[in-house]
Amino acid sequence: MRRVAGLALVLLGAFLFGTAAMARFYLPDRLVVTPIDQYAQTTAVGQGRWLDGKTFSEQTGDLAARRTVKGDVPASSGDVAVWDVSVVLETGTGSMVRTSVDRVATDRRTGEAVECCGEAVDGEPVRHSGVSYKFPFGTEKREYAFWDVNSRRSYPARYVTEEQVQDLTTYKFIQQVPGQQLIRNNTPVWYEATRTVWVEPRTGVIVKGNEQNRTTLRDASGQDRTTIVRFDLTFDEQSQRSQADLARDAISRIRLLTFWLPLLALFLGVLFVLAGLMLLRADTSRQPAHARRNEPPVPVGDSS
Repeated sequence: MRRVAGLALVLLGAFLFGTAAMARFYLPDRLVVTPIDQYAQTTAVGQGRWLDGKTFSEQTGDLAARRTVKGDVPASSGDVAVWDVSVVLETGTGSMVRTSVDRVATDRRTGEAVECCGEAVDGEPVRHSGVSYKFPFGTEKREYAFWDVNSRRSYPARYVTEEQVQDLTTYKFIQQVPGQQLIRNNTPVWYEATRTVWVEPRTGVIVKGNEQNRTTLRDASGQDRTTIVRFDLTFDEQSQRSQADLARDAISRIRLLTFWLPLLALFLGVLFVLAGLMLLRADTSRQPAHARRNEPPVPVGDSS
């Protein structure tokens, strides 16, 4: 009986060794993925200038861009996350300046855009590229193609430095969107932007963001004549804390999968193997000497 139990424990320990190896080297690439039920809101605030739609005069004052990221669970899959992202730009008094709606599908592991699921900007089909509202897990200190919803193209976001944001080490990236003419509401406008994001590298969560945007009407000589919108907006403190909490939660889950689960499986595997070997050894030591030598027993009391 001890022999059977010992063999069972050794086999169980070997199974746990395999589980530890899988949890450490195989499962993270398949389980550490972007959630499909994502829901997050951020607000970026600052000073700006905009064209009032009622008076057709330029106004200056406080502006706030309120972004809502909502996952489309039915449209998503094991490999693809589909998000609907709305941005409402408002004045300090709550008057709407402009809105946008971006529907994007991304690979749940790499964060790269994939062609899928009715991707569009403001209801118009658009082929996305690069990363958008989240960087990949294990973000590196390199350049990434980063989506710009206004021009509907991706441009390089260049790694600059490490910085502490909300007590997290983040990678700072800067994207320069070159000046270009866009057609908006059948009107040609001149647009350029600089976007800076602070990314928690283990999770790819954007903890802090800043956007400097300039959209104007130009005359035939290329001179700006009317400002459509111009601003310098940064995530407010509450948004930064919320994004930091989102990153910390993801870090905890990643650490559970890649460190604690393999460590626990390895520890239990060692215990079971040692216990099994001890039972096997105890079973062997209890056997008669002739049995251990595979010899037949010597008859007792044979007078012949």
